[in-house]
Amino acid sequence: MEIRFVTGNQGKVNEIRRWLEPYGFGVVMDNDRFVEVQADTLETVIIEGMGELLERRGRDEWFMKDDSGLFIDSLGGFPGVYSAYVQGTIGNGGILTLMENVKDRRAVFRTVIGLNVPGKGLSVFRGECRGAISVSERGDMGFGYDPIFIPDGRKETFAEMSTDEKNMMSHRIDAVRKMREFLDGYVDG
Repeated sequence: MEIRFVTGNQGKVNEIRRWLEPYGFGVVMDNDRFVEVQADTLETVIIEGMGELLERRGRDEWFMKDDSGLFIDSLGGFPGVYSAYVQGTIGNGGILTLMENVKDRRAVFRTVIGLNVPGKGLSVFRGECRGAISVSERGDMGFGYDPIFIPDGRKETFAEMSTDEKNMMSHRIDAVRKMREFLDGYVDG
């Protein structure tokens, strides 16, 4: 069975593919474009975005969309739902500049996945990983905010970990695990 992942980010596709293919679900990148709503929550972004996709594409195919954000406590949850925009403008360096001399470095990565199941409709899955912002960029693995995010219980940033290590605690994989449990009933026996 194939799930079309509506994204332009091959890194996300590869990460999710590794978790779903062993369970009989192929994942392919789908570059379908849509206007991403600006909203206060990741859930609203996904629900409204999936609604637009369902109107245009219909409900007869398996497809998914995700949105993720880095929410920094001392910055009032910034960059949050604007994480992709902030990454593309000020990047990790800009976040570290905002965090200079800030003692409370707690943060949480969150992901919300919307999945259309033919005949069943939209299901939403949430995942998160708590941690802290490092004082400098470290590591060259991963993408996005990985070089500045240290998950709770670790000393390394996501970018200093192997893919397998990161996937054991990733916010995206937390949501994918929940989706995979939901999908167990759809795997061809």
